[in-house]
Parts: sequence; C-alpha cells; structure tokens
Amino acid sequence: MTIQIKSNHYVIKADRFYAPEPIDGTVYIEVNNSRIEQVSFEPPERGIELVDLTDYVVGPGFVDVHIHGFAGHDTMEGTLEAIGSMAEKLASTGTTAFLPTTTGAPVETLKPIMQLSNSFTQVKGAKPLGLHLEGPFISKKVPGAMDPNLFRQANKGDIMELLSEGKALMVTMAPEIEGHLDMIELFAGYGVSVSLGHTSTDYETAAKAYAKGATSITHYFNAMSPFQHRQPGLIGAGLLYPFYLQFIADGVHTHIATMKIMCKYVKDRLVLITDATMAAGLGKPGKYTLGNRTIIVDETSARLENGTLAGSVLAMDKGFRNLINIGGLSLSEAFTCASLLPAKSIGLKDRGTIKKGSMADMVILNKETLQVEATIGEGNLIYARAD
Repeated sequence: MTIQIKSNHYVIKADRFYAPEPIDGTVYIEVNNSRIEQVSFEPPERGIELVDLTDYVVGPGFVDVHIHGFAGHDTMEGTLEAIGSMAEKLASTGTTAFLPTTTGAPVETLKPIMQLSNSFTQVKGAKPLGLHLEGPFISKKVPGAMDPNLFRQANKGDIMELLSEGKALMVTMAPEIEGHLDMIELFAGYGVSVSLGHTSTDYETAAKAYAKGATSITHYFNAMSPFQHRQPGLIGAGLLYPFYLQFIADGVHTHIATMKIMCKYVKDRLVLITDATMAAGLGKPGKYTLGNRTIIVDETSARLENGTLAGSVLAMDKGFRNLINIGGLSLSEAFTCASLLPAKSIGLKDRGTIKKGSMADMVILNKETLQVEATIGEGNLIYARAD
C-alpha cells in the first residue's frame, strides 16, 4: 500500500510509535501544517483526516549533520539546484533534515556557499538547516581525503566574514593550531556548534577545547591520532568528556566490533552521520568528485586513488539498521542516535523528536525489514514508496 496524506491537518494512528522513546498502546499524532499539534491516546474528532499507520513503525525523521553529497550532487557545487536535488533524494532514506557539508576550501570559495544558505528555506524535501563547515580550519597533518593546501589558520576576520554571509550550524576545527582555542570560543558564542576533527590534538588540548565550547567530535576515530594508553588524545577525551560522538556506521570506517563497543558504552552520545559523497544513493561504482578531489567508488566505500577513505556511500536508513543489526541497539536507541542526538548536537529542540510543538518530521518504516515506506517533512509527505 502506498501511503497517502491528502490535507495539511491530519492525525496519524500508530501502535509502533517511537518519540524516540517507545510509547505503548495506540497513539494518535495530530499534525497541523508543519507542527505536531498533540500526541494523544484519544481518537480525533470527526472531520479530521485519519492516516492509519498501525501496520508500520513510526518514529522521528533522521537528521544528518555531516553529509557532503548525495545522488550525483555535492555541496561544493554551490548551487541551489544541487542542494535541492540532494534534499529531494534524501527523503527516500528517511532523512528529514541535514547539514550540507563543505570540504576544506579558501574563505573566498566558501562565501558564496554561505550566501546560498540564505535560500535553503526554498528547498523542498529533506530540509537543509544550515551548513557544516568541515574546514578549512583543520590540520594539514591529518587531511583525510581533503587537499591540505587549502587549509588555513582561523582568525576573527575570516570567521566574522563567513558568518555575515549566511548560516553555519556546525564547524569542524583542529584545536591544537595556534589561536584556535579562542576561535572555538568565538564560533560557540555565535551559536555555531564546534566539532573537533582532522586533528592531531593531544588529550589536554582537547579538554581545553571542550572548556572553550566545543561539543562534538567529527567522525570519531577517523582523521585523528589513535588512542594510546600513555597518549589518549582526542579519542580518550571523547570517552571522558560528554562530547557528541559522530559515527559513520558503515562497517568500513571502523571495524564492526568498534560499532558494537560504541553502541554498548556510549550510545547516549552517539550521533549517526553518513559523511556521504555524491556517489551515495546511486549504486554505481566509478569515479566521482569530493571537493577538488577525484574519488574511486565501489559497492561499499569511496576512496582516493591511494586508498585513503574519502567520505562514504552510506545513507541514514542503512546506518540506522546497522546500529540495530550490528550494534545491537533497540529501535528506540537507534532513533535516539539517528534523530534526537543529531538535532541536539546542533542546538535544536524541535527536531529529532515527536512531541507537542515539534516539527512534524517523521519516518515510516516497514515493521519487519525497517525499510523506509514514507517520510514526512514539516508535515508534508515528501516521500512514499510506490507499490
């Protein structure tokens, strides 16, 4: 059955409902335009459209705070058409909100992309909320797949110039670079969530960065110094300080045993991300681009020609299922990691959860396979699987 919604004021009937907390019994979720009007155990008044989803799993839409591209397009194209195409296709993965993520680039290159963010409200499908600037304020020693020649030391002038152009909700920074602790504090003061990544920082500097306002760690374990018992580094700081820990649950960026460890011991801070490239969602191995780099894509990974991992081909719905089938999380816990915690990591209180007053962002899953059957974004049906 193809799910249909005919009006902007309707009630969803569900008996497998996650808010993300599991709610027992039959629940009625009233949606009025873009918001949740109420969540009730009482049937609605007559005259309101009733959408019966009792044969499905209903939970908060996925929020991806780290995604470079999808289905043939990349954030660095710098066009509303590219972002719009990503948003349209991402709806099929249960994603209702995302942060288009840049690669390391000169400030002059980033400025028009920042300006573009002012038009994100026009985009249909999954909602681009603002940008995630992954660079250029990161370490040349740990570039990952990006071009280290484009990295630079942050300064107040560059930061203020970028923030004056548009909306960034997250920035990745290397805290060990001279002056960056103060720049972390500056970004945080303007409401930009700071994530530590592409860094060779030691434990002590990471702790100082937390004190200055850093709240997340970018693709935990990747593009950072490895944990050693005498040099715990950023990985150690991530275990002891309450950072949000971004995690690419594809079984490629980390061993599956590492996924199980994360799901067992730090699931209360685990933020599912894709770090997806333009090849994600296409299912076509070949050559693609990530920023100014050529990447080689196969069925499971994206890499530079030298074998360095270069983003991923993961989608949020696949990562969600991996957290359950490999990591051992419950449905509720997986929704927390894929929806609630990502939203909280960028300071949002009205997404990633289904409650009175929140955005009406929901994903409808097959109760047996957990495949996406439909996606509701800001009250609108933005994807429905055809029979």
